[in-house]
Amino acid sequence: MISKIMAPSNWSFALKSKVPQKNTLLKRSNELFNSKIMNAKKEIILYIIFGIFTTLVNIISYLFFAHIIGIYDLFSNIMAWFFSIIFAYITNRIYVFESKNENVLYEFALFVTGRGLSGILDSLLFFMFVIWLMFDDVISKIVINIIVVILNYVLSKKIIFKER
Repeated sequence: MISKIMAPSNWSFALKSKVPQKNTLLKRSNELFNSKIMNAKKEIILYIIFGIFTTLVNIISYLFFAHIIGIYDLFSNIMAWFFSIIFAYITNRIYVFESKNENVLYEFALFVTGRGLSGILDSLLFFMFVIWLMFDDVISKIVINIIVVILNYVLSKKIIFKER
């Protein structure tokens, strides 16, 4: 009689041990996310995510100023650039590079200067590839944007949000 009572209990235990527990899955996912590999890539992943949001801020701002308010295209583009720069600075400072620099104005000035220089480089490369060398404008824009994004990341990482 005792063996009949114990058998279902042992059988039940064997089944439970083969089914992954919620805590085990949660623990493994946390280990993966907190691993050195993920921490090293977290900054780049966040930079890309917020870069996409920055692009959306730029496009939506441009459309608002140019098509809804009716401001001249060039001025709308400049204002959209300004709003996207502010958004990019805030998100890069807080989420991507987690800056603790107390001199926010200096840091912001460096950020705007860096983005301004990369904007000039963008325009010069576009002129060189499309106007002077007569490459395809869309392909040129894609290649140039890749160069500018990498340059902006390096400037942000090594100069603007560098721990002091």
